[in-house]
Amino acid sequence: MKAVYSRVDQRIYVLDDGGAVLVSYEARNEFFPGENEHGEPHESLPIGEYVLTAEEYPAEDNDAFGSGYIDTGDKRGRVFHGGGSGLDAPRAPRQGWYPTLGCIRMQNEDCEDLSRRIIEAGNEVPLTVQEEPLLAA
Repeated sequence: MKAVYSRVDQRIYVLDDGGAVLVSYEARNEFFPGENEHGEPHESLPIGEYVLTAEEYPAEDNDAFGSGYIDTGDKRGRVFHGGGSGLDAPRAPRQGWYPTLGCIRMQNEDCEDLSRRIIEAGNEVPLTVQEEPLLAA
């Protein structure tokens, strides 16, 4: 199993070893303008190669992350997660959308499902982040 995040499609695709799409989820990379505590600009996960690891139940009970959290190994901590502390129901299955500080936001139920898939696949799933849309084979 591997994953591709298309910034243009605003989707993360889960592919089998042959490259066929098993499932995809909407995943938005809208972020607040500004800088982090180190003076670096907020920006989304850069184009490149990463490894996804997941927690079935996030370690933190945090409305900003919702009920799903998937680490990318990015040095600035940009991850996939649900939630949205500015929303009325940030832990609801379909909580709506709210910008992040650079992470990629998913719906909670989608993030939970993707987390389970990653764990079942050995909890180390390659991820490619690309600007281009994912082209159907």
